[in-house]
Amino acid sequence: MISQVMKNLSLSVVIPAYNEEKNIGACLTRIFSVIKKIPGVTGWEIIVVDDGSRDATGAVAKSFLAKIPHLKVVENRPNRGYGGSLKAGFAAASKDFIAFVPADNQFDFAQITRFLDCQQRTNADIVSGIRQHTRESFFRRFNRWSWNTLVRALFGYLATDIDCGFKLFKKNILDQVRLTSDGALIDTQLFAAARARGLTVAEVPVTHLLRTAGRSTGANPRVIIKALRELFLYWWQFKKEILVEKGRAVFRWEALAILAVLLIASFFRLWNIGQYLTFLGDEGRDALVMRAIVTGEHFPLIGPGTSIGNMYLGPLYYYLVAPSLAVFGFSPVGPAVQVALMGVATVALLWWIGRQWFGRIPALIAALALAVSPVVITYSRSSWNPNVMPFFALITMYGLWKVWRFGYWRWLIIAGVSFAFVLNSHYLGLLLLPPIIIFTSHAVNKYRHPKTINYLLLTITVFLVLMSPLLFFDLRHGWNNFGAIQQFFANRQTTVNAKIYKSAPHLWPLWQDLNTTLLTAKNTFWGQAVSFLVLAVIILELGFKLKLKKLSPDLLFCLAWLALGLVGLGLYKQHIYAHYYGFIFPVPFFLLGFTLQFLSSYRGLRIVSVFLLLLLFTINLLANPLRFPPNYQLSRTREISEFIISASGNQPFNLALIAKSNYDASYRYFLELKFASYFTIHDKLAEQLFVICEPAGLLPDGCNPINHPLWEIAAFGWAKIDRQWDFPWGVKLYRLVHNPQGT
Repeated sequence: MISQVMKNLSLSVVIPAYNEEKNIGACLTRIFSVIKKIPGVTGWEIIVVDDGSRDATGAVAKSFLAKIPHLKVVENRPNRGYGGSLKAGFAAASKDFIAFVPADNQFDFAQITRFLDCQQRTNADIVSGIRQHTRESFFRRFNRWSWNTLVRALFGYLATDIDCGFKLFKKNILDQVRLTSDGALIDTQLFAAARARGLTVAEVPVTHLLRTAGRSTGANPRVIIKALRELFLYWWQFKKEILVEKGRAVFRWEALAILAVLLIASFFRLWNIGQYLTFLGDEGRDALVMRAIVTGEHFPLIGPGTSIGNMYLGPLYYYLVAPSLAVFGFSPVGPAVQVALMGVATVALLWWIGRQWFGRIPALIAALALAVSPVVITYSRSSWNPNVMPFFALITMYGLWKVWRFGYWRWLIIAGVSFAFVLNSHYLGLLLLPPIIIFTSHAVNKYRHPKTINYLLLTITVFLVLMSPLLFFDLRHGWNNFGAIQQFFANRQTTVNAKIYKSAPHLWPLWQDLNTTLLTAKNTFWGQAVSFLVLAVIILELGFKLKLKKLSPDLLFCLAWLALGLVGLGLYKQHIYAHYYGFIFPVPFFLLGFTLQFLSSYRGLRIVSVFLLLLLFTINLLANPLRFPPNYQLSRTREISEFIISASGNQPFNLALIAKSNYDASYRYFLELKFASYFTIHDKLAEQLFVICEPAGLLPDGCNPINHPLWEIAAFGWAKIDRQWDFPWGVKLYRLVHNPQGT
């Protein structure tokens, strides 16, 4: 039953008809018998569009003009197609609401009351049918499923049954929606244009009956091919139309500007990367694992171990980067180049997302600041699992934003995949979980459609599949990793604080450190100044817009991302290193762009905005890593490793490294790559032990290997120095041989 509160509703019913002489009479009779009895519908009309029929469809329809009041017959000559028929009917419609239904009697028009009742309850701009208990052939159902899937891939979720021929909508939406298709694409155009402009869609189930007369043309191969061609052409044109309409079209000057920013980012990250990249123990360990993956020797179920808690991350980083090691002939430069390119991609993503959230100028400022940030550049030039976290964190939050703002549930799957990579990069990526839960829950309540649960379950399933290697590892090793995680959260004296309010004293220091690290090249004075300025602008913006009730949801989303992240870090009891911020790396750059744009919107402050931009650009350039000599870690490690192979005389040997904060995996990588006769003490006690000493940070006699407590040296037994070599960059190399008599 339709709601009785609906008053003075006027309705136009459009009936497209092509070669339907056997159906049109029964169709008109049924519609007339229903529409004149609907309570609350005080004005109505029925519009038949004869689309150049070759039979007597038009004549039969005209014969009802004397029987049915408010009946109009519109003729298309020549045939214009399904979309052309609907457009002709819409143009002739004069009422507040338009319903359309085909002339083939495959829908029960009495169910129009469901549409009207749904519209009354939801105030939806469009109410669309979902065909239930359809008795179509398998081929037609397969075509319908394929079309819906393809449309969703291009436009996101539009409706459950896009091409259902029974719909109701407000006539005034035609002022906002441009329908150009003369074919079957018109339904997709209606939904896509409506969704893009924030119009609402509701859906109701409708019965789909068998055709009793006439022949359908919807499954005609020519119709399908034409629809596919129109679909891709429309998608391309529609994207440009919406971007222009929303002020997001990429103008030539903007394209040139972001191209310049990306070239700067690429230069700073890729120039001479082999001499600047970090290649120490962690990087060597990763290279060993990735080499084993490429050669098929071992496919790991775990990733790197954490510095706190003896936990293991997942192996997705290894799976992601290992192919680049093979492409570069097992040179560690390959993974570093891939990470650098992902860093450039992060700059591009930051710009693209920033212009959607804050506009063109703030997005360009944010991208430029990220491109020249020395800390970010340094992390982008080496292969290390935390270095890709900003890239995946940005995709995670963008996907979440798409779900929260527009109900595009397919983006939840993308967010779930990216979140798995975030967690495989660093365990502090868990701090993205609170915003994920909060905004997804809000979206579930805001956008209610039948596929929500399906998308949620699919996202969780995909996420669990990506995290499953850790589960398989634990199953094989007595839940060691799970126990370490449990211990990490249970033993909170040195790890995390369970009381959220305890984070309050740490929020401002963390905020300052975040800006100082990322925006001002660790310049404390300007880091504090930028922190105060950005916070002041945000407070002013929130105060102004709250008063006007025009708060930007995108700014609020960004601030929630930042606030929840800082609160989480404030509960962490260990030292916060720069890479720990990876999951919120993008936020300070967004807010910097927003702040400078805010200042430039006031004529008297534009010069201040320009000055700050130039100042920060200069500070970051002065601290750019390329202004300082390379570390040559990769080439020096390779040189020492090859020297050891030569000095060993191709005889078996053991290896040890004396260093303040490094271990021998980087050297072992090149030894294994060259198939050297290297053995660990566990595998074989050789006749010679090569001891590498990196004296940086050690006491004056710290390099003396005799009686050194390092396990590899102590396990070698009584020994004496047989030879010693000094390398120009300060590293010392010793060859020890057994000396059981201690002489």
